[in-house]
Amino acid sequence: MQRLLQRLKDAAPTSARETLVQALCDGLRSIPVPLVGSFLARLAEDSLKPEHKGPELDDVVRILEEMQESDGQFLDGLRRLGADVEELQRDLDAIRETQVGVEFRLARATVEPRWPALDNRIAALLVNRGGGLVVLDEVHLDIEGWTPLTRVDLSVPAAPLAVIRLKATLDTATPTYPLFALNGEAPHQFAQALGAERLEIDLDSRRNARYRLRLRLAYYDERLDRSRELQWPDAADPAVELDFAWAPGWGREMDLLEAPAVFADVEARLAAFADWLEHDRDVSALPPGIPEYQARPGFIRDGFLRMIETRIAAHPQASPGLRALAARLNAAAAQG
Repeated sequence: MQRLLQRLKDAAPTSARETLVQALCDGLRSIPVPLVGSFLARLAEDSLKPEHKGPELDDVVRILEEMQESDGQFLDGLRRLGADVEELQRDLDAIRETQVGVEFRLARATVEPRWPALDNRIAALLVNRGGGLVVLDEVHLDIEGWTPLTRVDLSVPAAPLAVIRLKATLDTATPTYPLFALNGEAPHQFAQALGAERLEIDLDSRRNARYRLRLRLAYYDERLDRSRELQWPDAADPAVELDFAWAPGWGREMDLLEAPAVFADVEARLAAFADWLEHDRDVSALPPGIPEYQARPGFIRDGFLRMIETRIAAHPQASPGLRALAARLNAAAAQG
């Protein structure tokens, strides 16, 4: 890192900012510690994009210089760059545990249901456990089946949302998604003991459905000189299931499956909410799926009622009874 920073200082007076950023990130990727180099490079590259309003290049270089002074400064620098140090440590532990055998592996694979606040996420660590070089050409997401979800998520945001930058948008008519191609990713290389990267796949959907899916990683094994595939979950295990309910309060626009059942569900629950506003107001009696924070008077409830009026009652497929509910809800809320 010392040599890298010195080269950057020497080149700074005559180089464009973009050139220096690229040199910094390329140098960080060359650090011979599993995951750390690529992790630092991604942090620096992401934080230095103008649209992210993160630290300036000089600040990043200064942080990297300070990180050389001690282990404590190194950890503090990672955090200042926006790293999840605990997550990095768990990834490094997983890499050490898998440095046996001869095959390409997914370690610490996780499924994180975050819909509708964020996209659902599949995450894993890609590790080359064997000798030679592995070149990951593509990550395919295969849909094995889907089921319509007629239960509507009626919650609305209580806080600002995070920004998701890379994702795949699922549709029930598409069985396979080549994720590298969709996101403009070039093949990634994994050498023994040095080849590890964090894989995160954020998914949203154009349809209100529960998808059953698997990952299929197409890679080239240099030592065997042949193309191979890695599947997760294993064929003997059940597919991953992810739910994507229609959530109009989160700006989730969808081509609705089984729309009559969807609107019957939402009409029944909003009618129960109107009854609650008119008579009960006991939190324990709130209809299912309506959080307490958006039932109490205030700007969040006002936003919830506007969402019902503009996104649900005004929907082209809403019934006359559902359209009439918007006025009833507003009148009930005005009572107190």
